[in-house]
Amino acid sequence: VIHGSSGGEVHHLIKYLVNEVQRLRGTHVDLEVLTQENPRASSSSSIWLIPLFLLPGKHVQNDIPKIFQRLCNEGIETKLLPFLGCWPYWLSTLKYLVEMESKVGDPVLVHHPLRTEVGLNYLSDLKKRLQIPIIPWTEWHEYANKSQKQYSPIPFSLAPNQNTRNLRNGDSISSLLEIDFFLFGLIRTLTLLP
Repeated sequence: VIHGSSGGEVHHLIKYLVNEVQRLRGTHVDLEVLTQENPRASSSSSIWLIPLFLLPGKHVQNDIPKIFQRLCNEGIETKLLPFLGCWPYWLSTLKYLVEMESKVGDPVLVHHPLRTEVGLNYLSDLKKRLQIPIIPWTEWHEYANKSQKQYSPIPFSLAPNQNTRNLRNGDSISSLLEIDFFLFGLIRTLTLLP
């Protein structure tokens, strides 16, 4: 399950991810896009429901349980996995990126704004793990302009979106899947699920 862009548009990096996992596992992979009006019916009798979300926001808390219930009501044996942002593999890869970014500047994780207690608790825990500032992208420019430090913003987004495209000046990275070790690591992790 992904968010998607308006009208159900899927970024080419997500399409590549799905195609590679499908090819390597030798099985069909359904992709449910929250911004699509009508979800595609699955012909599978059993499904792993994998929320490809980095934060426990409203989609993880509200939409994923509804999708899980819908699939179960359709008679599909459904195993729900936790959202991607809490997977130990993902967190260790993020920690590695922070270490790499620390060599060229002061890393700051820039994320989608959250307001729920669950989301804020997750961000607080993530800040303790990473030991760097974590701020919503709505506050990024003000944060960056009030200091003389050379910040290295890390866009905490799976695929590029309008809020992450202009965070970094020195390179074109505006999402984590644009970084090879995130993309290929996620492909490998999804492929190796039992």
